[in-house]
Amino acid sequence: MACDHELDSEYLTTTDSAITDIRGTGEKLRIDVVIPCPDCGQTLELTLSEERREEVDVDFPLDDAEMANS
Repeated sequence: MACDHELDSEYLTTTDSAITDIRGTGEKLRIDVVIPCPDCGQTLELTLSEERREEVDVDFPLDDAEMANS
């Protein structure tokens, strides 16, 4: 049975989801995710795909640690 509720990400957090598969590369990247429906709790399987690319300038703590050890 499929859930007919419209998904609203306002009630979901990253800990609510689980990645089940990642396939492809670049613009053909597909990520399968399972999440609970925020309205009825039914498990939903979603396939996410990249629609656009946006570069983000983010420094991870790991990068800072590597620089300090050099």
